[in-house]
Amino acid sequence: MKFEITILGSSSATPVYNRNPTAQLLNCNEKFYLIDCGEGTQQQLIKYGFKASKIDYVFISHLHGDHYFGLIGLLSSLHLNGRVKPIKIFAPEPLQEILALQFKYSETVIRYPIEFVVTQANESAQIFENADLIVDSFVLYHRIPCTGFKFTQNKRLRKLIVEKLEQEQIDI
Repeated sequence: MKFEITILGSSSATPVYNRNPTAQLLNCNEKFYLIDCGEGTQQQLIKYGFKASKIDYVFISHLHGDHYFGLIGLLSSLHLNGRVKPIKIFAPEPLQEILALQFKYSETVIRYPIEFVVTQANESAQIFENADLIVDSFVLYHRIPCTGFKFTQNKRLRKLIVEKLEQEQIDI
């Protein structure tokens, strides 16, 4: 089972040579989860050999620019590259308005569904689950409302080879 994180950026709000604003990419069994999306995220994905089109889930912790300024460009590039499958964004509610305004004034109509899940910065909650993992949000104390994300890999059931059990005369 694969569970790998790639740090695409670990810098803060002001530019730093050789470091990009915050973004991490989690690969859990070849499903990709983007955590924050600072400027330069697309370039970092290219640098590390990841295809943005494989990202189906985006988690934005809070609305300081170094955590989401790359998202509008990423969503626009996915549109320009012909994406049709949905993308799910977990983020503070005002991000919906920010995206809508950007797309309105750039006269961009995204051709794929964006499913928006509002995160709450005042309480912990399980916000996502699939066969591979569970994502819990939790409160972080920052200058503005901020959410942390905990990714827990689900345990897989063991596979039994019935023929071997029968061969060893083990009852199941």
